Amino acid sequence: MLGNGLGSDKLYQEMQALISPMGFNVVDVVRNEQHGSTQLLLTVCRPDKDVDTDDLAEVYNIVYPRYQVILGDRDLTLEVSSPGLQRNFKDVLEFSLFTGRRVKAYSVSRSSYVEGVIKSADADSVVLVDALVVDKGEALEEIRLMYEDVSKAKLTYRWEEEKR
Repeated sequence: MLGNGLGSDKLYQEMQALISPMGFNVVDVVRNEQHGSTQLLLTVCRPDKDVDTDDLAEVYNIVYPRYQVILGDRDLTLEVSSPGLQRNFKDVLEFSLFTGRRVKAYSVSRSSYVEGVIKSADADSVVLVDALVVDKGEALEEIRLMYEDVSKAKLTYRWEEEKR
């Protein structure tokens, strides 16, 4: 099952407050500490376009100096990355971050994957449009999936539908 606590994580909230004025959203943040060093793994997205290397550098140049000061004499390693084309979701919050993107989610009640474009997401469910219940070959204009019915989900991409 997907998690539902990312939005309440302190580090997530700090990072989101730091980079959201720049037009970015935090997708995931992980902090590893070992032998006097700290590793931060930060995944970011933009609601208006795909993240490119210039965007990653921009986020790095804002986050690194701040956390270097916060952590003081600890050795800091920061990795900033994009979510990728086929990111596996870890938390239900990701549905709202990827509105307008194609997703593939496994519906327990249907015993099938449901693929579609995220129209909207709220605290309890996600609405997919242009949906397809994969194993049944059933095409739907719109479908609402409750989060407790979704055991896993990931971004998906149709190469033949690439924008020009």
